[in-house]
Amino acid sequence: MSDDKYQFKKKSYYLKLLLLKDELNYFHEMLLLEVKDTASWIIMLRNTRQIFVVLNNVLEAANKTTIRDPEEYVDKTRRLRKTLLFTNHIRNKAAGHYDDTLLERAVQWTPTLFSSEHKGNEEFQIMEGQRAIVETSINSFLDEEYIQKVFKAAIDLMYPPDFDLFYEYIWKVVTEALDWLTLSLSILSPAIKYYDQEEMNEVSIIAGQTEFNLKKQSKYYYNDDVFKK
Repeated sequence: MSDDKYQFKKKSYYLKLLLLKDELNYFHEMLLLEVKDTASWIIMLRNTRQIFVVLNNVLEAANKTTIRDPEEYVDKTRRLRKTLLFTNHIRNKAAGHYDDTLLERAVQWTPTLFSSEHKGNEEFQIMEGQRAIVETSINSFLDEEYIQKVFKAAIDLMYPPDFDLFYEYIWKVVTEALDWLTLSLSILSPAIKYYDQEEMNEVSIIAGQTEFNLKKQSKYYYNDDVFKK
């Protein structure tokens, strides 16, 4: 049975975009919450790292899009891919993974992490550790001249102008990604087929043949004469 009949590939891509849009909106809202104390600052830093995981997933979705028109969409996709190279770096070094070299540089960058004054204060170490990882991942995104590619200087989030510069940039990137997701969904939506009740009987039988071993090829079939007996 052809996958085209059930649109599994097309619908899975549509679902991916829909979930990414929801996740991006969620973490964007979380980053807008007021920082009032140490606990809320830690939450903001965690969410900062997590939003880069989502943005990197958007980059992967943009790289796999098969939509080739209109030209406006192609241009938006091309620009977004370029913008999200920065998020790919942060995801790889400090969000989706803990890069050992980056962690060493983060400890070097933030000596207060192991100041005797704060020995035994795990909340402080977690707060400073989250900040150090975020800052080091930002500052290690370098051009050929070893200058920070986006901000042209090292970022210190405890310095208010740097804090504003970085998070305003994040808002801009998130807005661009959300615009692309919204446009992608609007282009794909008319081609998505929804099942009526009679078709639900068929796809329910197909659902029962789902192969959960992802290393195996998916095989399924439906014979109207056999299954209606």
